[in-house]
Amino acid sequence: MKRGYIIVIGVVVVVAALFMFLFRVNEDQVIVERMLSFDQAEPSSQVVWKDRESIRAFEYAFRFGKRQPGKVDIDFPPYTVTLGEQRYFLYISEQYELGNFMKPGDTGTLYRIGKSSTEKIKALLKQAYSVSGSVTGGADERDVVDVSNNKDGEKPIPPSMSPSPIASEQETSSVEPSQSPNNQAYKPAYLDSSQFSDEEKPLIELINFRIKYMHEENWDGFLSLYTESVRKERENSGSFTGFTITSIKVEQPISIKEQKSLFEAVVQVIAARDNEDGGSMSMYVFHKSKKKGAEWRIADVD
Repeated sequence: MKRGYIIVIGVVVVVAALFMFLFRVNEDQVIVERMLSFDQAEPSSQVVWKDRESIRAFEYAFRFGKRQPGKVDIDFPPYTVTLGEQRYFLYISEQYELGNFMKPGDTGTLYRIGKSSTEKIKALLKQAYSVSGSVTGGADERDVVDVSNNKDGEKPIPPSMSPSPIASEQETSSVEPSQSPNNQAYKPAYLDSSQFSDEEKPLIELINFRIKYMHEENWDGFLSLYTESVRKERENSGSFTGFTITSIKVEQPISIKEQKSLFEAVVQVIAARDNEDGGSMSMYVFHKSKKKGAEWRIADVD
């Protein structure tokens, strides 16, 4: 009798230990960034959670994700997530009931996130980016937004809607299709900001944002890139047609000059839209006020 009791206790202890191991929370923070490409994060988009419940939501999503059969042809993720030393490509949006993720070292394998975890992460992302959009101050202050103790009433920024993974022809039945309006046919091309100087990078990033928002037909994001006067003029026009830049390169050295009341920059590019042949020349004109903390904005694209 005693022996049987000891065996039962032993089984209970093993099960409890296994349960604690599976449902443990290992990390002390989770970091999320919105992405413009596989290698380029959206500036000032990094968000950090340090509360246990938020970390648990992300850890469980990745720990209990179900590997999907077959290989996939992947587009860049809308988010990357860093947990400790592990990084994940996260594909999640309001368009789909379930999220997906991949590991950078194995981008041919897709993992499906459970419904409960997907809903929790969607809620965290929606709340986080409504907070991060309102952060003010210098660039260093905006690099990381800690939302462990966020507050209501902040000005929202729509979450990224970058494409979901696209399956190979043999596996399309198991993976949701891409949702950006134009990307069923074309993928956007971006400039590699690492090839430019620190002074030029903000201009290149604005061009990349413009490409991204036109591809997504994101009118609010598109307008946010322009100077106040141009933004009001375009708002009054009430019209917007998105398209996809499928190739782009900078044609001339970038010009940055100091004017009497502001700084002005000019970037000439050759770009093709919707896979047209050759492309055409465009000139981006940027303005930045001389006020402390001012940022570059697009003044004109000719």
